[in-house]
Amino acid sequence: MRYLPLEEINEEMFLAHAIFSNDGKILLNKGTRLTPSYVRRLRDMHYSYLYVYERKDEKWDCTGPISDNIRSEAMGVLWNSLISVIERRALNTQQITFVLEGILRDVLQRQDGLFDIIDIKTPDNYIYNHSINVCILSILMGRQLKLERDQLKELAIGAFLHDLGKVYLKSSLKKLEELSTQDIAQIKQHTKKGLDILRTTPGFTIKIANIAYQHHEREDGSGYPLGLIGEDIPLYSKIVALADSYDAMVSKRIYRESLWNDQVLIELEKETPRKYDPEVVSALRQSVAVYPIGSIVQLSDGQSAVVVEVSSSKTVLQYLEVSAGFSEVRADLETKIEKRLA
Repeated sequence: MRYLPLEEINEEMFLAHAIFSNDGKILLNKGTRLTPSYVRRLRDMHYSYLYVYERKDEKWDCTGPISDNIRSEAMGVLWNSLISVIERRALNTQQITFVLEGILRDVLQRQDGLFDIIDIKTPDNYIYNHSINVCILSILMGRQLKLERDQLKELAIGAFLHDLGKVYLKSSLKKLEELSTQDIAQIKQHTKKGLDILRTTPGFTIKIANIAYQHHEREDGSGYPLGLIGEDIPLYSKIVALADSYDAMVSKRIYRESLWNDQVLIELEKETPRKYDPEVVSALRQSVAVYPIGSIVQLSDGQSAVVVEVSSSKTVLQYLEVSAGFSEVRADLETKIEKRLA
């Protein structure tokens, strides 16, 4: 199993994860042979990297903390929620709560589970996958911070809907490389719009609404919209703020390249405690894989390997041996990862 740019993929390889439309429908199933026509289609959809199997019988899982079925349902629910806001209809809270229970169940079922994948996003599906990822990361951090199950559910709903107010933005503002002062001011309004939507939604608490309102606040008061400082920022908002920053930084955008997990953690720790709460940053570090599935790493024995499975208790590697193909090894005290190569 490899994580490869499209130009290195050939028709002897197979898709290692499903490809979804923005409303959650499966466009290509896991295990699909990647013919030239499929690769061209994916390039036209602005995919640049994919997880692939080099043999059809490979079983390594790169779906991440939630199943493809739950991700599909979550994308569909978010799609419907955005449409409801545009059409000024009430959110379907029963549908939202149901899919969030599925996400919670999947994320929490593995005690040693991490956010372990290099996420596959495009400019068109960014808000859908970003919202789901922020939700997953927030749950994982909340677990590290010892939140109760009901608190995790409340946090998860707010994280899932944290960018709901962006539905009012012009599409051009979501993708521009350079933004004017006026553009930035308009973008910042999404927090207030999200608050207005969620605080008037029956069944959603003010804590949920405040996540949408306050997820751009920073410890030193430099955030928006209120410029809150330190303890004045609720814990839920601190968690979602960090999850939002992390996922944005590991994502490729039109105006910049993505960073690797280890690079993002270093950058975020540089901003701590000035921008982020140290306790929440510590929870993030314990929730994400420094070397996610698909990373190519150099080992202390001088050999290179690809990460094929990772959790808080183990890392499973496969040596990259040209003559012998792949051989599975487990990371231990004798075989340490020295650095990431790709």
